[in-house]
Amino acid sequence: MAILCLGRSIKIDFAQWLKDRDEALFLIGSLPFPSQHLYQAVKRLNDLDVGSQAETTALDWAAQTKFSRILPHSEFDLIRAARLREHLGIAGQSLESAIAYRDKVVMKEHMTRAGIAVAHFKRVQSSLDVLAFIDQHGFPCVVKPVDGCSSKGVRVIRNRSDLAQVFNEPTLEGYMIETFIKGQMFHVNGVVTDSGSAFFAPCAYINGSLDFQNAGTFGSRTLEPETPLARRLVAFTKSVIAALPQTSPLGFHAEIFQTPDDRLLLCEIAARTAGSLTGELIEHSYGINIHQAWIRACAGIEDPLPTGRSPTSFAASIRVPVRNERLLKIPAFAPFDWVKTLCITGVEGQTYAAAQTYTDDVLSAILVADSDARLLERIDTFLDWLNDSVQWGPSNLKD
Repeated sequence: MAILCLGRSIKIDFAQWLKDRDEALFLIGSLPFPSQHLYQAVKRLNDLDVGSQAETTALDWAAQTKFSRILPHSEFDLIRAARLREHLGIAGQSLESAIAYRDKVVMKEHMTRAGIAVAHFKRVQSSLDVLAFIDQHGFPCVVKPVDGCSSKGVRVIRNRSDLAQVFNEPTLEGYMIETFIKGQMFHVNGVVTDSGSAFFAPCAYINGSLDFQNAGTFGSRTLEPETPLARRLVAFTKSVIAALPQTSPLGFHAEIFQTPDDRLLLCEIAARTAGSLTGELIEHSYGINIHQAWIRACAGIEDPLPTGRSPTSFAASIRVPVRNERLLKIPAFAPFDWVKTLCITGVEGQTYAAAQTYTDDVLSAILVADSDARLLERIDTFLDWLNDSVQWGPSNLKD
């Protein structure tokens, strides 16, 4: 027996995490993975989303080796993995479940049937659908891919001018439209195992998840789980998971709006662990690598989860997105011992294009504190320091 892994990120170290599993590992990936010598076979593709090489490679291997499991980690491979499981008769997340977590219109149809609050929404098949939706619900509204992630391709339409720009796009197929929800956005992340053991980590976005589009910083922080709001967020997430086609093990990342009048609405939920730096924040706070816990659970290995455990610390991530400007100044280090990680990717003097997603950055950092209140203070201190330490100028500025 063997396990087929579908990989797009070196953060997901299948080989090391599954060393104690007595099955051969096969990997289809889009970049060089660590510990490649631990796989029985590796197929590297330039782009997993072009053509059918991933599927044909998997089927070629399956003709010679019996796979017990197929393990994706990226949202973009969930449906592919489900289809392969269905074709090969392998247990795991069903195609129905994968589509419900991947297609945001199908997802919200499940929520509506279950009485769970979401924004008004509609699948877009032509510009007429957009116009009819705006006639009914007005501005502002949001147009986004039904299967997107990392806020890529999300457009807020506030007026007719914004609408004209959207209509200039080559196609609106594969998009949806929904009403814009005012309020703060939170996210709940975790893992549910086959045995029913579950870990939930409530978090908050430090600012809006679309602020990167206006060159604003992007970040998240872990929350004290015993506060009334955090308890509500976890309970709400449990109801969302219950309303969708059941699957286990499950890694999940749920985004939830809290409106000014204190209602909770689902933005969306994904059947995978969180990207960006959320995994690192949770590891600092709870001592668990949620990516590893999820992958091992999917491989049939159930490690103890920190269920009911209070955070040992509180952590926040801050990203400084690229701009359509020239980077004039960027620091080499941070003068704070509570900055646990500082990653500098920006190059002074280089001109950048506008950010397409919140992971397009020139600097990222992880901050820690021993309390939620202290963490908030340090976030403010760090942002003030960033305002002086990262400077941009016109792209046509000459040396």
